[in-house]
Amino acid sequence: MADAAGGRTDGPAAGLPVGVVLILLAAGTAIRLAAQTSFHATLGARYTSTLVHDSIVTPLDVRADLAPALTAAVGLPLSGPWRLELLADVSTSAVRRHDAGGFTAPITRAWTLGVSVSLRRRLRSWLEGRGAIGGLKYFPAARVGVFSSGSGGVIPFGSLAFDAAPEILSHRRLALEIGGDLHRFLTPALRNAGFTESRVVYRVTAGVRYDIRRAP
Repeated sequence: MADAAGGRTDGPAAGLPVGVVLILLAAGTAIRLAAQTSFHATLGARYTSTLVHDSIVTPLDVRADLAPALTAAVGLPLSGPWRLELLADVSTSAVRRHDAGGFTAPITRAWTLGVSVSLRRRLRSWLEGRGAIGGLKYFPAARVGVFSSGSGGVIPFGSLAFDAAPEILSHRRLALEIGGDLHRFLTPALRNAGFTESRVVYRVTAGVRYDIRRAP
């Protein structure tokens, strides 16, 4: 095909420089994002409120024991004071039946896995806060008791957390973190037993955060 100056340009060849420019721009953007990406992990202990309460015959509760919890997060830059975070959270504990007379009986062990998206911002020079929404899934070790028909689907949840990093901890890439989240709990076995309303469950976690890579 002839151009305005009488020369000849080939379609694919003419498009090659544009493609190269686009690739270089994308690579430059990826490099800048990678340079501003942060990584941190938090190890803590988690308290979970009562999963099931039943008083039709005799009062009883089903509760999870105090659990170790591990959270890993990737932070990405946003405009203004905010940072976007992608979080994965896992914990495990025994689940027990607690009768009114004080008798307890183990049911099974359960793992929880939560994946969420959060917004984080600095509130003070030593304090940060974040709010997150995501999905939570229970993984029981055995199909028994409240999990006899499985655990059901992914449960929506929301969470808030605050990290305090006074200077003595900040120099060591550490921070103290406390957070809480809410979700509703109802398994297929509970529905089959006549439970029609899911129960609001809250979890409180306290731990230590380690900054693997800080944002510049």
